[in-house]
Amino acid sequence: MRRQSPPIRLVVSAVLVMTSVMLVAQENNRYPEITTLSSGNPLFRQYQDDVSAARMAIAAGKTPELHLYRYRAGADDTLLGMAARCSVPYDALASLNRIESRDVSIAGKMLLLPSIPALYLPERGINRLEQLLLSSFDPEISGIFSFTLHEADGSSRTVFCLPDSGFDGTVRAFFLTPTFRFPLPEGMVTSTFGMRKNPVTGNMVFHKGVDLAAPYGTPVLACADGTAISTGYNAIHGYYIILRHEGNRESLYGHLSERKIELHDMVKSGTIIGNVGSTGQSTGPHLHFEIHENGVPKNPAGFIQRN
Repeated sequence: MRRQSPPIRLVVSAVLVMTSVMLVAQENNRYPEITTLSSGNPLFRQYQDDVSAARMAIAAGKTPELHLYRYRAGADDTLLGMAARCSVPYDALASLNRIESRDVSIAGKMLLLPSIPALYLPERGINRLEQLLLSSFDPEISGIFSFTLHEADGSSRTVFCLPDSGFDGTVRAFFLTPTFRFPLPEGMVTSTFGMRKNPVTGNMVFHKGVDLAAPYGTPVLACADGTAISTGYNAIHGYYIILRHEGNRESLYGHLSERKIELHDMVKSGTIIGNVGSTGQSTGPHLHFEIHENGVPKNPAGFIQRN
């Protein structure tokens, strides 16, 4: 019996499917894969040479060449340990691979290893760490360049590379020690912890918390389980709430438009305790958020984590 040829449309479909698979495979293999982070691996030695060349270029005031490699993290790998072996800051590995904190497990994940010690910022943040980074990102800073990053699924995205840059104190604290949840569903840091010029009076003062801009009426969430030990109104914080938590810690929420809890109420982490407003000494809707430990103001970015 004569074997019938498959219909033309089936042949075309099969070719298209095979072409699609090949293209995805090419995207997946675009960056060389390092199997072990050891000097005995020739590809790892090449990567180390690329890192050294990038550092030399930066030291000479030149734009370094970017080379990307892949590595699948083992069960015992940590981001900080990998950074030490690769001679690049963990800031670079975390920002390029969109890892929000050091508590995120990387075991079994295919990670990208960059040759340039730098910060790698997306066009739009998808997690709290990226939102913190982008809140102070100035695309006009000299030395910044962008490139197209090809993902394993065949998609691509634009990434900004900031050579020889790293996390500032606020972002570093957030990345290393996240223990409390973020007090808003969404929000952008507009003023960090530390000395600053008061936006109303113009005087230099110590800012005991962080300001998180958000639309008027945005729900304000308890950052952890706690008890309301003070609620009221004052000229600085407007309507405010102070919660007491375990570990002799307290959190303050200021400039509220309204309060949803009363004095001595006990709340769970994530409970809506009020709404964003602009009461007190404020130039627009935002949440003033403080954390105190043993009565001493601490940088809130060192405690808050993603919802």
